[in-house]
Amino acid sequence: MCFARKVKIMQLVNTRYAEALIDVTEEKNSTNEVLNDFATILKLFEENPEFYSFLLNPQVLIETKKKAMQNVFGGRIEEELLNLLMLLLDKGRLKNIRSIMDEYSRMADERKDILRMKIISAFPLEDMQIDKIKEKYRKLYNKTDVKAKFVLDESLIGGIRIQIGDKIIDDSIKARLMSLKEIMLK
Repeated sequence: MCFARKVKIMQLVNTRYAEALIDVTEEKNSTNEVLNDFATILKLFEENPEFYSFLLNPQVLIETKKKAMQNVFGGRIEEELLNLLMLLLDKGRLKNIRSIMDEYSRMADERKDILRMKIISAFPLEDMQIDKIKEKYRKLYNKTDVKAKFVLDESLIGGIRIQIGDKIIDDSIKARLMSLKEIMLK
C-alpha cells in the first residue's frame, strides 16, 4: 500500500474516533471540558516521555497499561475521554492521540460555527490589521467567530495569503510576480 493511501486511511480513522467522541460529549455538554482534558493529557505526555513510551511499548501488557492510565487519569478527566484512551490502547493507536485531538477540536469549532483560518504575511501584522482580516472573513463565511493563526513567511515579499481549510486566497506579491511571469512566458 502506498504511503499517501496509508496517511489517508489514518486520517479517516482519526476522524472517526473524534466524531464518535464529539457526538457523546455534545450530548453530555462536556465538549469544552474534553478539549481541556486533551490538552492536559498531551502536556503530561510531553513532560513525561518515559510514561508515554511505556504506554506505547508493545512488550508491556495492555492490562498493565490500562491500570497505569486509570491510576493517572481516573477521576481527573472526563469519563468519555478516558474510555477513548482505553480503546486506543486496545487498538494500538495511542500514538494517534494528537491527531485525534486536532480533529476533535476542528469539529468542535465547526459545530460552534467558528471559522478557522491561517493568515500568512511577509511582515508582522498589527492586532488591528488581523482583526480587520478576521472580521472580513467572518462576514464572508457568515460565521459567529473566527480563530486565526498568524504565520510569518518572508518569501512572500509582501501582501498576505489566507488559508481556510484547503482553500488558499493568495494576495501576495510573490503570487502576483509568478502570475506576471507566466503571462510573459506565453
